[in-house]
Amino acid sequence: MLAPHLRKNVDKLWDRFWSAGLTNPLVAVEQITYLLFLKRLEDLDRDRVSTGKPSVYERRLPEDAARLDGNTCRWSYIGQQSTDTKHLIEVVFPWLRTLDRRLSDHEEGTELAGLNGRMADAYFQLDPNKGQVLHDAIDLIDKLFAQAGDGSAAQDLMGDTFEYLLSEVATAGKNGQFRTPRHLIRFMVELLDPRPGERLIDPAAGTGGFLFSAQQYLRRQCSTPENIRLEWDGAPHRLDLVQASDDERARIEDGACFVGIDNDRTMARIGWMNLVLHHIHNPRLMQGDSLSKREGKPELAPLLASESYRYVLANPPFTGTVDTADLERDSLLFPRAGTKGKKKDEVLTNKSELLFVWLMLDLLQVGGRCAVIVPEGVLFGNTDAHTKLRRELLTEHCVEAVISLPGGVFQPYTGVKTSILVFRKETPRTAKTGFEKNAPRTEYVWFYEVAADGFSLDAKRTPRPGQDNDLWDALVQFRRWLQEGRAATEGEVTYHQPRYWRERWRQASLRDASGQLTPAGFAFADDPGATPGFDGKTWAIHELFPELLREGETTLDPQEAETRVREHVAPLLAELANRHFAHAEAKTATTEWNRAVRELQCCFEDEGPALALWKQLTAAARDQVPEQPQGKAVADLVEALRPLAREVAKVDGYDLWLRSPAIDQARPATARKCWAVPLRAWAPDPDWRSADGTLRGSHDATGQVRPEYVAEKQPMLYDGDTLNAALLDPDCIETRDWNLSAGQYKPFDFAAMDSEVSVTALIDELRQLERGILEGLDRLQAMVEGRA
Repeated sequence: MLAPHLRKNVDKLWDRFWSAGLTNPLVAVEQITYLLFLKRLEDLDRDRVSTGKPSVYERRLPEDAARLDGNTCRWSYIGQQSTDTKHLIEVVFPWLRTLDRRLSDHEEGTELAGLNGRMADAYFQLDPNKGQVLHDAIDLIDKLFAQAGDGSAAQDLMGDTFEYLLSEVATAGKNGQFRTPRHLIRFMVELLDPRPGERLIDPAAGTGGFLFSAQQYLRRQCSTPENIRLEWDGAPHRLDLVQASDDERARIEDGACFVGIDNDRTMARIGWMNLVLHHIHNPRLMQGDSLSKREGKPELAPLLASESYRYVLANPPFTGTVDTADLERDSLLFPRAGTKGKKKDEVLTNKSELLFVWLMLDLLQVGGRCAVIVPEGVLFGNTDAHTKLRRELLTEHCVEAVISLPGGVFQPYTGVKTSILVFRKETPRTAKTGFEKNAPRTEYVWFYEVAADGFSLDAKRTPRPGQDNDLWDALVQFRRWLQEGRAATEGEVTYHQPRYWRERWRQASLRDASGQLTPAGFAFADDPGATPGFDGKTWAIHELFPELLREGETTLDPQEAETRVREHVAPLLAELANRHFAHAEAKTATTEWNRAVRELQCCFEDEGPALALWKQLTAAARDQVPEQPQGKAVADLVEALRPLAREVAKVDGYDLWLRSPAIDQARPATARKCWAVPLRAWAPDPDWRSADGTLRGSHDATGQVRPEYVAEKQPMLYDGDTLNAALLDPDCIETRDWNLSAGQYKPFDFAAMDSEVSVTALIDELRQLERGILEGLDRLQAMVEGRA
């Protein structure tokens, strides 16, 4: 959660561009991205120069005008000319469009190595007459990162700020594009549990959420467990990488391991910037069509090489059709409509949601795993393409899980019902065996039905921190499924959650850009330099001020913190007010008290909790002075109030909910939320005899099908593409046309029936009700026929 004052500045930045006429959110965020890049570029160039490379601001091109001075394209210079839109339009952006050519021939290992023409079509679209808007935008960007400083914490702040900026983008309805909720992305990353150095791709990358979230997960695995903080929705903080070796750190930050492709050039540019701001060096997020022909695309084709990735994470467009004439022609990638005539050259489908899943299968190495969000139609659609895709996933590969999501998770963008499909590639692209004569690779499919994901399911998607979140239980149950198999779905049903609690955090920026004490600096002491380790970083107030804790406590609820400060400060304020009012006329004393209180309000965050508490406490002390106050005169009221104001300032900040890293709070479940369904289950045949007569019945005493029975019946299971359904259990997936919709197989849970009446008694009641209905129909028919 970004600090409120930073969110406010981001909101102001949006408002300024919006009021200037840039009402398309993507255009506005693209313009902001350009400005952020120009600011970042000066820092990157400083690092390059320190390694002996020439400055990009000094290098000239043959076509450069004689008067062009690259140094006027530095952010520091732009800030001095902050109202000069003409300078940006006529000098800076033409220079920016040629940036690739100003780089040295040895940029390997620098963040600019992957620039790759991303700025070649960069244009500043702000109205030239809106100089004040440009000034405000530059000022706000500087304020956003004024206290960032250097190092990992600074980059986390920049990344979090950019993510909040992107959260304001709403592009629903444009080719199915919208921002995937970050808590769902983090959940999917945890399902796959990636490892450093193993390549990952998102072929519909958007703003890069899956890529940087996967990298955050890797950083978390190599960080000091005691330092890590997780927000209630899983957002990580304080990832220090202390436990990573130099080699592991290099692999975690290597952009070659995080590949993304998006068809929208603006989205790809924004996504690339997002990855740069999230610790990924030279990220490979490219603009291009993942589904289209690769011929003549030397930069895109290698990124889409078959069987070259360990993981695929994606939320491709839910609906849409593609031009089949433009699809990649590889018949092993996209199945053909037939094997003869024109159909052998026709792609089976033009539906993008199906083509993307086939693409993901092709990208995976054997043993590689994918987690992808799909619309429900992919799981039960009855076209040839839908059926063929599911059959291939289930028979040639291993479908590990289908996790059904509630209908509102993508509100307000769309109400489409979706599921997360998790599968592992088992068969090389050139070695498909066919499903008719062989046992399928998938034996059982694990289903989980998510009813609550931590947010309301209406258009507002209101956060519900601290309440039950099925995603955490699903994660525990899925890991058990991978380890224990069917045993994980049997026996007592338990429900798992992490521990939740609240804390109050604040950014400990002790001095502002002008060197003056900030409210945080004021809260420490007259010399905040005594705590340099806190400067610019975000901490819980009980970490900044451990004196707020009592013995044995490791955390502190915000309301409890305020209560303790109130109990400490209130009597001291009362004593001070008593002394002050004892030596002045009541009206004069009140005026002086109010003036001193207001003078110290600058020591608190605007609209923060400490300011409200300060006003409340000082008003109570003033209003509760006895009729005949007594005490020694106060020489300097402001100075007497200052240490008390400092005590109150300790509780400034913003509240957030946290969760424990361990999901270790288990309790009996009220209903079963997960179950496993066999793909192929042979129907019992008690009359079957083995050829030698020694075996009787298709299944043994434990209910397991006999291998001899399977060997005999397997060749009879299919006649061409037609299933002999009589040989299989009617409730298995294969007999249901490979349907993977969770609701098809959800077991009826008698325990969930809220009734003290037995099931047998309920059945008797239903039968009596049925008899009553039939008798009533008989009487009605007699009346109609005139027999009554």
